[in-house]
Amino acid sequence: KPPRTVATCIIGDEILTGRIADTNAHFLAKECFNRGLDLQKIIVVPDDMEEIGNAVTELSRKYDLVFTSGGIGPTHDDITYEAIANAFDLKLEEHQPTVERMLNHGFVREDSILLKLPGIPNRPKPRPLNAARLRMATLPTPCSVMYPCDNLWVPLVTVNNNVSILPGVPRLFESRTNSNFSNGAYDKKGKFFRQMIGSNLFEADLAPILREAQMEINKKKLGIKIGSYPKWRPSPKDDDEKDMHSDNIKEKSNVLITFVGRDEEEVKKWKEIVKERIHGFDVEDDENINETAGQS
Repeated sequence: KPPRTVATCIIGDEILTGRIADTNAHFLAKECFNRGLDLQKIIVVPDDMEEIGNAVTELSRKYDLVFTSGGIGPTHDDITYEAIANAFDLKLEEHQPTVERMLNHGFVREDSILLKLPGIPNRPKPRPLNAARLRMATLPTPCSVMYPCDNLWVPLVTVNNNVSILPGVPRLFESRTNSNFSNGAYDKKGKFFRQMIGSNLFEADLAPILREAQMEINKKKLGIKIGSYPKWRPSPKDDDEKDMHSDNIKEKSNVLITFVGRDEEEVKKWKEIVKERIHGFDVEDDENINETAGQS
């Protein structure tokens, strides 16, 4: 059975305190949508051994694929590997292939003579492979390990067959997510399709019509979801009111409505049905919809 459902666990006090804005969950959501995978849950937990372990084991039990983000660095609060090892009753062992890659990518043993030699012009000084850095190569065991980037030592670690442990740094998270999908195992024939329409009515006026349409869809078991997203903007001035029937009406839409499903023809069909019922208009699928639309 190919995997269909996905969950992600974002790990870090810095997310929960608002110091850092998470972008990894957003990236993963787009990647899953494009591959026909159903991202069903996103949770954020602190740097706490028990919280991480409980969250990941629960997600692993319920969903086909689980991605974690963060907590695999060299400092005392980077405890994701240890927490996951404890949760799945695994050993925590230094992974020699990862250590070797570290040595091949600019690290040297802490007691190496190379650290004491004068610097060679234009060549960076080697970094010591000390205990802190070796923490990043101490992995739950057994696990599967991939190295997606030839020029980086950072591994993609998977345990329990469905939990992939990823870095929190966005560019590293993104490259490892893409590598995890690139083998084709998760590319689905049943990909998602999305259509959008706009309306200059207010969301409360649209609600009964959208509810009725969704009930009809559910009754037919078509697997299509209708979403409604109000566009927030300053109240219209008198001149704007006069323009409500002008050619600029699309720019003055109050609500964006989405139709998402795996049957492209049915998605298009129901978009047209609802568009006619609300006297709406077509809107191009915009990945930046989150910048212009809210969620009620």
